[in-house]
Parts: sequence; C-alpha cells; structure tokens
Amino acid sequence: MPVAVACVSTFAVNAQNFVSKELVFNGNFELVNKPPTTFDQLDRAEDWNTVTLGLAELFDKSAKAKTVGIPENFYGKIDPVDGDHYAGFFSWKDDQRFNYDGDPQDPFKPGWNSYSEYPQIRLNAPLKEGHTYELSFSVALAQNSDRAISGIGAFVSPVKLDYPNRSFLKERPQVVETDLLEERGKWVEIKGTFKADGGEQYLVIGTFPTAIFETKRIIEGADNQFAYFFLDHVSLQEVPAESGKN
Repeated sequence: MPVAVACVSTFAVNAQNFVSKELVFNGNFELVNKPPTTFDQLDRAEDWNTVTLGLAELFDKSAKAKTVGIPENFYGKIDPVDGDHYAGFFSWKDDQRFNYDGDPQDPFKPGWNSYSEYPQIRLNAPLKEGHTYELSFSVALAQNSDRAISGIGAFVSPVKLDYPNRSFLKERPQVVETDLLEERGKWVEIKGTFKADGGEQYLVIGTFPTAIFETKRIIEGADNQFAYFFLDHVSLQEVPAESGKN
C-alpha cells in the first residue's frame, strides 16, 4: 500500500480560506509538442523529461499499435485514465542476453545492469517549508510484463536530476508503494502526503530501492525480465492546514 516516508500529521480542511492549486503542469500528458511515433519520446509531452539514460515513452491514439499506440501498443492494451495520452516507463528491467548454451528452462545470462526509468517534471511553484502536500498518480502494469515489482514512488527534489547512467536512483522518495503491483492491465492510484522541506521544484516518478524493493515472476518458466508501467493522472497539491497553522 502507498505510504508517505516522511512523518505527517492529519490536517483539518479550512475550505473558506484555502484554494487548492495544482502544482503539476501537464499531469495527464495531454499537451504535446509533437505526436509520438515510436519509443523513447516522453520529451514530446510538454515539460516532461527523464532523469537517466533510460528514456520513457509517450503514448498517443494516432501512433501505431506495434509501438506507442492507444489502446493497443507494444507493451499491452489500455485506455487512458482520461484524455488521449499517457506515459510509460520500465520500473525494472534487466538488460540480460540470451545464452544459447544455457539451460533451456532459464536461457538468459546476466547483463551489465538492471534499472528503472524515471519521468521528471518541473513543478509550477517551489514547495513551502513545513507545509503538507498530497501527491498522487495512476499506474498500470502492462500486460506484456513478466515481472511484478514494489517500490514505485515519487521523489520531489530542489534541483533537476540528470544522471548519465541507467542505474536506480539513490534518492529516498516522499511517497512510495510498498505492495507488489502484480495485476496487469488495471489502473491503480498511488497516493500519499508528506511535509515539505521547502524549495522542492521537481517531481520524479520511478522505482526507489532505497525505500523498498521486491520483484516477483508472474509467469511460469523463463520470463522477459521486465516490469513496465503505464503512467497517467499525476497530481501534487497543497493540503490545507488547520486554522492558525502554516
């Protein structure tokens, strides 16, 4: 289940004095600079990019089913939570190689790395020190995934992250899903609240082994060694404080 890593108090809502403002621009991936035509084109969604050399996808109803189409695509079949687009990323992938001399029941040999891809976006405004925020996003395990995984979460950072590798991030997320997500083709909302340190300006989504990490094979026999998730409906909003606080 989703948990907030930071210690959070429960706040009462003062609706008369508080107007909630969405801090994630283009959280539904509806604003695109150019329709995607193939893999690795998340940056065609306005303001989105990736943290590492592992490039994520943007899916579009006009794209081909064999690549990044909607509802059918290379990874599975699903409609958006709403709108006409969603994103997708490998939450866990092992760049293993086929071992032609190996055991037929396990015909792969280890690659040089296993990793997650990390979509990233700049927030509309920096977070305020000591204020409480609610973060939510929807993910769906793609039907062609042979692995389930825990540890999908979100990290808000004071600086833009940019790493020239394909490694897992070492940052610790503010919100993380602790359960294994193993039902394929179904949207699941991950939600949690946290208290900001102040000055956080970027939101990163992916797998965070610093919080929790477990993989599970969900087919019999040799598997494709990846868990791929569709991503949609990303939101971050300030939680109204009790009267007289914040």
